[in-house]
Amino acid sequence: MQLQHLSKKRLILVDLDGTVLAENGEEIHPKTKEVLNKAMKDGHEVCIITGRPHRASIRFYKELGLTTLLTNFDGAHIHDPLKRRFKRIVLPISEEIVLQIINNPAIKNKCSNILIESYNKAIVQHKDEFVEKFFHLDDVEDDDYFISDPYNNWEGPATNVVLFLKNDMDKDNVLRALEKFKHTVKIQSGNAYGNLTKQSTAMITLTNKIVNKGFVSEILAQYYNKDIRDVIAFGDQMNDYEMIQKVGYGVAMKNGNSELKNIADGITILSNNEGGVGDYLEKLLNGLEV
Repeated sequence: MQLQHLSKKRLILVDLDGTVLAENGEEIHPKTKEVLNKAMKDGHEVCIITGRPHRASIRFYKELGLTTLLTNFDGAHIHDPLKRRFKRIVLPISEEIVLQIINNPAIKNKCSNILIESYNKAIVQHKDEFVEKFFHLDDVEDDDYFISDPYNNWEGPATNVVLFLKNDMDKDNVLRALEKFKHTVKIQSGNAYGNLTKQSTAMITLTNKIVNKGFVSEILAQYYNKDIRDVIAFGDQMNDYEMIQKVGYGVAMKNGNSELKNIADGITILSNNEGGVGDYLEKLLNGLEV
């Protein structure tokens, strides 16, 4: 892949886990940080689009020195965390549907734990160290986090509902029960946002049906007055699929999902742990064929 019209100022969209961040989910590779910073100095716009909530992405936003819009929950929450000059967009699941889902007998009886999140709050039915760590519930900056009974204490719409199943064998039955809600929710199970441990396999995540990173890519391109065909995007998992497919230059990570690589315009030479985004983007912006 080779970039056309090198003088154009680009919109560069980056995922966090498995892409900009190293495998531990805590560090940006120095090469990636260096190249993204140079791209911004050269007049390009850089935006984070992540499945993480605001609380788990804002420190990387600040570390990169971004001033652009930040997208969380794969597009269910779009906002301007710095200047607050963009009216927040939240695309949730309604409170009524959330309560119908968690109270459905075929679902309720199969769940060992439930996490419900809005853009600024989260509730977990039972305290669980893995859940707190994986969903960054202990990274709260301005958000509210409660351990409480969601059946009686959840109020309002939700950007994210996660059902933790008692047994992986129950997944098919729960998915059948969720068919009733297929017009309002998108269902993801297993590895949605990067590397999960075996501990997390019996998990189903629900978001607003229309939410995806491709949809957000168009919103950001419009906001920054960029032709979507000139946008560059980097991702590693299937929640990046629509974004990689939508933009003009969609790049999958070397360490990424094989199905994503099949539809990508390019694949990084190096992994996320090796600074793959920085290495590839530097070559691309310098007009090299990669």
